[in-house]
Amino acid sequence: MDRNEIINGCIKVESAAASIYSKLMQLFPEEQDFWEDLYNDEKEHISFLNDVKSLGLCDDVRKMNLLPSKPMIREALQQAEKINRKISNGPVTFKQALRITLALEESMVETYTNKLIASLLCCDNEASFNDFVTNGKDHEKKIKSRIRKSG
Repeated sequence: MDRNEIINGCIKVESAAASIYSKLMQLFPEEQDFWEDLYNDEKEHISFLNDVKSLGLCDDVRKMNLLPSKPMIREALQQAEKINRKISNGPVTFKQALRITLALEESMVETYTNKLIASLLCCDNEASFNDFVTNGKDHEKKIKSRIRKSG
């Protein structure tokens, strides 16, 4: 799988996650701000990845040591589709929604996307890269925090 295909796969995963958060905004209007924050971040990731493609930065992706494989991307997309079906078919509690979205956020493809963005933004500055990757785990932290609060 070439780097352009990998980026396209990551865009599909980010789009699927955005779709899930959009549905959850509608399903849990009292928690709209929470889901909307996650949704907006996914849209920013999509925009960034599209810029990488359109600016021809795919060659810069070579800095990445660990690229998700085609099966990993396929698995993440299948997981997102399963979550979408579960939400659409309902009923889903807020706590269930938190748990299933956490699993998606912890996927290898989401991790890769955060590392890719960090790599391209931080260039060769390892400290900045590590800070960005740590901050890229904000979705996981936000969801875990809400799980703890919801009991």
